[in-house]
Amino acid sequence: MNKAGLLASTFAAAALCGCVDQPSEPNEGTTATVSFEELKARALREPGTGNYLVDWDIVLAGDQALYDYWKQYQGGALTIYAANGADIKWDATQKKNLRYCIGGTFGANKQLVVNAIQTATAQGWEKLADIKFVYDPTQDATCTATNTNVLFDVNLAPPNAGYLARAFFPDSTRAERNVLIAAESFDPAQTGGISLANILKHELGHTLGFRHEHIRAPGSPCPEDNLYRAVTQYDVKSTMHYPQCGSPGNTLELSPLDQQGVAMIYGSPLTNTSPMTGITSPINGATVPPTFSVIAAIVDTDLAKAELYVDSALHQTLTAGPFQFDVANLALGAHQLEVRGTDATGQISATSIAVTVAKGAGGGTGGGAGGGANGAADGGANSDVTGGCNAGGGGAGLLLGLGLLGLVARRRR
Repeated sequence: MNKAGLLASTFAAAALCGCVDQPSEPNEGTTATVSFEELKARALREPGTGNYLVDWDIVLAGDQALYDYWKQYQGGALTIYAANGADIKWDATQKKNLRYCIGGTFGANKQLVVNAIQTATAQGWEKLADIKFVYDPTQDATCTATNTNVLFDVNLAPPNAGYLARAFFPDSTRAERNVLIAAESFDPAQTGGISLANILKHELGHTLGFRHEHIRAPGSPCPEDNLYRAVTQYDVKSTMHYPQCGSPGNTLELSPLDQQGVAMIYGSPLTNTSPMTGITSPINGATVPPTFSVIAAIVDTDLAKAELYVDSALHQTLTAGPFQFDVANLALGAHQLEVRGTDATGQISATSIAVTVAKGAGGGTGGGAGGGANGAADGGANSDVTGGCNAGGGGAGLLLGLGLLGLVARRRR
């Protein structure tokens, strides 16, 4: 994608703020009529760093950066994200050494971050393209935005930052190249059941240069601008597509078109990788009725079969998508569900979750308490826009109606 299509991500968290309204003022990123003073007054400031968050999810450090950003829009010059018409991406050498450290700011949750990034990279993006994220724990003791021994740092976001996580794009300065994760991201009740690993799949997609897919959703309730280069056809199932912006139930798993798009930008993996598997519904730990469906996301270039195992026993086999497995009259109590993908060479990848079967539990494909088809989200990243508030079912229903599964912040004015 071109530079205009490369925005860092901000998953805004405002489960406590309630629903927000359609903005009455123009989007700062698409107009030349807003003065610099107005833009500065409206921009969200990140606690601690003081960085500006503008145009939904661009992170800018300091007044000069904000002014340079504003100036590019005057006189119709929309070039801030362009570089001689070329895509902004990592070069052939750098893409194989995307080195990062993880700070000690996470405390007891640090291993969860290590595991989630591993899932998002080695078991995620790296299976789809010729790229390599490299964790360097020797830099963890000095893992800050000033550490130039790594490409980027991963740290805990400041309290009340207004998002669940944020990232950067390839030509950001070193000071801006950080992935910040809010404490709320570790609590499924705050994320509406979207896993930390999937949140980071989305965020790391931005670090590779991919913009929100819903920017081109027909009639999107989360408008941004038209500054992007389309790499694939519109993908409603992309990890870069917010659920509340026209992709109900999206849990941010990587999709087949994500695979196609990232391979077009960075090249296909040099070796045949094993399938990438994920379970989008129900969510891990969900309570489900005796009869329900298991929805899987399986991505591979030579997939031979997909299988659902229930309590280690083979339940159903599919050879082509969509990968929906139907379970009927499962006994009450705790069960283990495992989806396995096998490719033509016999390589196998598997994902498993635990569910509890109970009478009267919410069903459908949304998973979790109150899920179902209405278990979608409303809101946007650092946005004033929601798709309408839907309380949904019980349990997580309130969060499901408040932004990205409960993740949307009111822009400060």
